[in-house]
Amino acid sequence: MPEQIRKLAAIVFTDIVGFTKFSAENEPAALALLEKQREVLKPIVELHHGSWLKEMGDGLLLIFNTNLEAVNCAIAIQNAVKNIDDLNLRIGIHNGEVVFQGNDVVGDDVNIASRIEPFSASGGIAISDRVNASLERDPGFSTLYLGKPELKGVGQEVKVYCIISHGLPGTDLSQVAAKLEPEGFQWNVKNSIGVVASVIGLLFVINFLFLRIGYADEEEVPSIAILPFENKGAKEDDFYAYGISSDLITDVTGAGLIRVASLSDVEKLDYRNIENIEISKNLLVRYVAKGTLWKMDSIFQLTMEIFDTKSLEIIFNKRWQKDWKDLAVIKEDLSRNILSKINVVILGSGESKHYINPQAYEYYLKGKFQFSNAQSFEDAVVARELIQKAIDIDQNFSRANFMLGYTYLFYGEYEKAMDIFEPLSEKSKKINDKKIYASCLNAMGIINSYQFHSDTALIFYESSLKIKKEIGDKKGEAQLYNNIGAVYANKFDYQKSLDYMLKNLNIYKELDHKYGQAAVLNNIGSVYNDLGDYKSGLESCLRSIELKIELESPPYDFLWSYFTTSLLYADLEDFQNAYNMMEKSLKLQNDLKYEFLKDDSIIAFEYFKKMLGHEFNIELVSDLIKEKEHIKNTHSYLLYKLYDDKKYLEIAYNTIIDKSALLEDELKVKYLNYPEQKKVIEEWQKVQS
Repeated sequence: MPEQIRKLAAIVFTDIVGFTKFSAENEPAALALLEKQREVLKPIVELHHGSWLKEMGDGLLLIFNTNLEAVNCAIAIQNAVKNIDDLNLRIGIHNGEVVFQGNDVVGDDVNIASRIEPFSASGGIAISDRVNASLERDPGFSTLYLGKPELKGVGQEVKVYCIISHGLPGTDLSQVAAKLEPEGFQWNVKNSIGVVASVIGLLFVINFLFLRIGYADEEEVPSIAILPFENKGAKEDDFYAYGISSDLITDVTGAGLIRVASLSDVEKLDYRNIENIEISKNLLVRYVAKGTLWKMDSIFQLTMEIFDTKSLEIIFNKRWQKDWKDLAVIKEDLSRNILSKINVVILGSGESKHYINPQAYEYYLKGKFQFSNAQSFEDAVVARELIQKAIDIDQNFSRANFMLGYTYLFYGEYEKAMDIFEPLSEKSKKINDKKIYASCLNAMGIINSYQFHSDTALIFYESSLKIKKEIGDKKGEAQLYNNIGAVYANKFDYQKSLDYMLKNLNIYKELDHKYGQAAVLNNIGSVYNDLGDYKSGLESCLRSIELKIELESPPYDFLWSYFTTSLLYADLEDFQNAYNMMEKSLKLQNDLKYEFLKDDSIIAFEYFKKMLGHEFNIELVSDLIKEKEHIKNTHSYLLYKLYDDKKYLEIAYNTIIDKSALLEDELKVKYLNYPEQKKVIEEWQKVQS
C-alpha cells in the first residue's frame, strides 16, 4: 500500500452548474469550457498559494494552507468567471485533514467538502462551520446559516453557511438539490415516518431495478438466499463474481411471488463457513443457492447448486462454461435455472431485449463492484468513471445508465441524477422497457420527495406503481406503497398515509417477508400516533420490536423502534414505560454515535423524569437551547410542558397556525383537528382566557 501523508488544510471543491446537460448537447464546446476553466483558474489558485490537486470531470479539488486564503481565492474565482458564458461555478469550502495516498487524495474531510459544494448558489460560495468560525472575527465578511447537510457515512456534525458579502449571491434552499437534516423532530414524531420511509425507498431503489414476473405455488411462497459466487480465479476478477451475483439477486427478487434474501443480509453472515441449514435459519429461507466462477483467459467456468432445506437434498447441480463474449447472458442463464428449479414460472420480462457489448458489461461490473465497496467519495468517482466507460461503449446499455444515475442519487447530487433519469425514462418508455421505466420513475419520485416537492413525487410514484402492478413485481409494489405513504404523512394527510402503509404490510405478509413487516409496522405505529389512535400505534410498534428480536435485527433498527414506542407510551400517559423505552433508545444512540434523534430524545427523556416525579436535568435542556436556537421552534410544546413557560406554548401555537395557512381548506380542517394540534390550540386558548 502506498505511504499515507496527512495534512491539515482548507479544502475547496468547485463544480460547473449544468455541465452534464451542456456536455450531452455540445461535447466540443464542453471540452473547450474545461480548457477555459484551467486557463482562467490556475493563475488565481497559484496567486493565493493554493494547490491544484485534482480534476474530476468538470469539478476541481484544491487545497490551501489557511481558510482565509481559500475564501479569498474562491471570491477571486467567482469574480473572474462571472462574465464567461456557461462557466457558472458552485464552490464549497471545508477545513480538515487531507490524506495523500499515492496519487490519490482521500479522507472524511475531503468527502465533506465535496458534499458542501451543492449548497452553494450558482456564482456563490458555501462553507462549513469550521471555515465560518474563521470569518466571524472579520467584519468584512457576512455569512448566512443554511442548516446541517445530510452526510451519510460521516460521523461528525457539520453545519453549512453561505457567504453573502463581497457581492456573492446567497443560497436559495428551494433551488438546492442536496438535502438538509430536519432541524429536530416534532413531539408527535410526524417527521420520523417520512424520514424512515424515504430511507427505505433509497435503499430499495437499486434492489428492484431489473425485474421478471411470474407465479408460484399458492400454498408456499418460494424463498431463497443466493450467496455471492466464489471467485476461484485471480483476485482482480472478484468484480465478476460480485457483480453477476448482485444482478442475479436483483432479477430473481422481482419474479412475482418469491422472497429473496437481500445481499446486505447475506453479507452479515459468515456464509462461506456455515452450513446451509444455519444459513436458512438465519435468513428465513427454504432454498440456498451457491456457486463458483473461474475466468481462464476468455472462458468462464461456472458451477451452481441449489439446496432444499425442507427435503435436505441438492435439487440442482450444474457445471458449465461460457465464452467472454457471452458475459452478459451468464446471469440470465443462472436466473432461469434458479426460477425453474423452485417452481416460479417466468411469464414475461417487462424489458426490451438488447445485446449488451461484453466489454461494456465488464466495465459496468467493475464500476458496480467499486461503488459497492467504496470507502470514500473518491472511490465513488472512480466507479462513475468505469460505468461511464461502459456507457461510452454501449449507449443503449440501460442498466449502466441507471446505475450511473443511482451513484449521484446516493450522494445527494440530485440535479445530476435527474439529468440521467429524465432522458433514460423517456427512452425506456419509447422502447417499452417497463422495468427501467418504472425504476426511473421511482428514483425521480425519491428525488422530489427529498426536495419536498410532494405533489410531483406522488405523480412519479403513482406512475411507477402502475407499471410495477403490470409486470407483477410484488415487492416493488410494496416499496411504492411505502414511499407514497411517506409523502402523504409529510403532507399531513395521515389517513391516506395509513392506507398505503397497510397495503405495504399486506404484501409483506403475503410474501412472508418478516424483515419488511418489521420495518413498516414501526412506520404504521407512527401514523396511528398522528391520527390519535395511540393503542393501535402501540400494538403496531410492539409487534415491530417482537419481529426484530426474532430476526436478531441490528441495533440501529431497535434505536428507532424504542424511540417511536416511547412516544406512544407517553401519549397514553404511561410515563414509566415511555421512560424505559427512551432509555434503551438513548443507550443505543450513544453506543452507535447516532446524533439524528439525540436532541429529541434528551428533551423527551427529561420530561418523562418530571412526570414520574424524578429529578430532571433542566440545565442540560437549557444548554441545548443555547447551543441550538432552532430547538425553541421544533420542540416548543414539549418545552412548555417542561418549563411551564407559556412563551413556548405561544411558539407552538403560531407554528401550527403558520403551517395550516399553507394547506388547502379540506386538509387544513383535518390538520387543525388532529389530536396533537388540537391539544396545543385548546391549551393556548385556555391560557389566553
